[in-house]
Amino acid sequence: MWYDTTKCILERYVYREKGARKPMGRRLTGLLALAVGLVGLSGCMFGSVEEMYALPKSSQAYVDLQTKINTEKGAAEFIAPLTGENRQTIQLVDFDGDGVQEAVTFFRNASADKPLQILIFRQDDHGDYQVATRIESVGAEIESIDYLDLDDQPGKDLLVSWQASASVHTLVGYALVQDQTLEILRSGYSRYLTGDLDGDSRQEVILSQTEGASRLRLEYYDGQQGTMELVNTAQVSEGATDISSWTVGKLAGDTPALFVTSFLEKDLLVTDVFTVGQEGLKNITLDPATRSSPAAYRYSAGVRPGDRNGDGVTEVPAGVAVDAYGESTVDQFWWLDWMRYRADGAGERVMTTYQSTDGSWYLEIPDQWTGKFAMNRQESAAEGVRSVTFARVTRSGEDPFLTIRCLVGGDRAEHARQAGQYTLYADNTTVYTAQFLDTNWDCGLDEQELALRFHVGSGPWTDDAQG
Repeated sequence: MWYDTTKCILERYVYREKGARKPMGRRLTGLLALAVGLVGLSGCMFGSVEEMYALPKSSQAYVDLQTKINTEKGAAEFIAPLTGENRQTIQLVDFDGDGVQEAVTFFRNASADKPLQILIFRQDDHGDYQVATRIESVGAEIESIDYLDLDDQPGKDLLVSWQASASVHTLVGYALVQDQTLEILRSGYSRYLTGDLDGDSRQEVILSQTEGASRLRLEYYDGQQGTMELVNTAQVSEGATDISSWTVGKLAGDTPALFVTSFLEKDLLVTDVFTVGQEGLKNITLDPATRSSPAAYRYSAGVRPGDRNGDGVTEVPAGVAVDAYGESTVDQFWWLDWMRYRADGAGERVMTTYQSTDGSWYLEIPDQWTGKFAMNRQESAAEGVRSVTFARVTRSGEDPFLTIRCLVGGDRAEHARQAGQYTLYADNTTVYTAQFLDTNWDCGLDEQELALRFHVGSGPWTDDAQG
């Protein structure tokens, strides 16, 4: 059995009814009847819950649009953008804000000089769909499409990434002016991001570009006089080879900022913080002497910048080396100082955490833990026990004061009941326990406070690359 995929897709979209709105009860009744009829007549599978509860379309508008699309399609094939939030074959967008959505479709005609096509259909005064504009390009795929307010003109614009090959992309911005397409941006790029960094309620475009083997720069584009102008470029930390993650967040004082985390070495990341001022994009954390930002940390920590304490400000992790002691299965440990920055680049520590090497848990380090510390990690695969011990370093040597264990073996419940341990967390597969050790130092924690500072997983700041 085969399905008319064009019809199936169209039947899942909403087209505005002409005339007065129907009462809600009658609309829902009509919708259910329409859904049952569509399944019986066309063989379409049900879509999402949201799609099933969309208002029923005008049947004449549907027939008209289907006819127009099939006529324009000709020998071309339907395609859809490969990535991003907008990956449907047919998309509805209200470009001019009049409350009526236009329909956007995507085709590829391999025999044409410009095989990739984007068609935008608009209803005329009679409610009939007409081709409002057509965008054509060379290339193999449409990588992505976004609908944004980019320039200083009213209405939404299109930001399209055309893919020539797996490594060659061109980002093009289009403005729709009286159903004419005006190109307002064109550039090759390695990665791109959009965000409102200058607070004007419009989106700017940031492109990353590679300069040689170990140099990255960012290009900052802003809407000016109906086009997207390259305002300036800004350097990423020297030695950065590729971007791991980037996001728009806030600094102290509610200033928008761009947080860019890049690879320095195989297992080292660094985060640069950028703001927008009168001169454009600026790296506020770059040290002129080292030409690098100080917020470097190990990739294995599995984290990225994020609002660590829920105050609305994005914090940046910076690694602090902690030595191992004894016969430890790990030679070097890392704590993370989470830094918040002001617009002038000044930073302050908000908190410190230790992330377990396997990413299964983390601990908020108390502020009263001052001085030098060392750690030890032990693992028994046969028993399913991993333990981490914290020790304070004194003149006479290491003074262990706390052990946290992860128990995954079949007898984990029995291990958890051993003298001196108490349970921090347990589920169907894992038990975490803690044990305060005999020591001459008061770490300032009791069982209740330790439980509040102990967290399973890496938290909502997990790096995408870590899974």
